[in-house]
Amino acid sequence: MSETSNATEPDFDTGPWATIASGMKTHTKRGRLVISDGHLGLLRENGDLIDSAPVSAVQLKKGFTYSMSSIPTLVVNGNKYKVMVSYEHSLERGLGDEQAKEIQHEDNEKLIAVIRGLGGKA
Repeated sequence: MSETSNATEPDFDTGPWATIASGMKTHTKRGRLVISDGHLGLLRENGDLIDSAPVSAVQLKKGFTYSMSSIPTLVVNGNKYKVMVSYEHSLERGLGDEQAKEIQHEDNEKLIAVIRGLGGKA
C-alpha cells in the first residue's frame, strides 16, 4: 500500500531555528528559511513573510565570521540578510559550542548546495 501526497518536501528548511537579520536589525530569532519548488522564503516565527524570491534570483555570500563560524549573507530582492541556522537549536539541545558550530557549518554547506543546484549564486 502506498501513500500519495500533493505536498512536497522542501529542498531546505531550517525549522523554527533561524536567526534572520539585516544590518543591525534582527527580524527574528526563531524564524525559518525555506526553499521549496524553486522559491526561497524568509519567515518570522509567526509565519509572516520577511522576504521571498525565486532561488535563481538569490545570491548567497560568505558572511562575516563570528566565533570561528561563518554566517552567510543572502541577497534577496536587493536586500541583504544575515542568516544563522541551527546554532541556537544545537545549544538548546545540550550540545557544546564546537558541536553546534560543526552542525551550523554542515547546514550552511547544504544551503549552498541547494541554492547552487537551483540556479542561484553561491
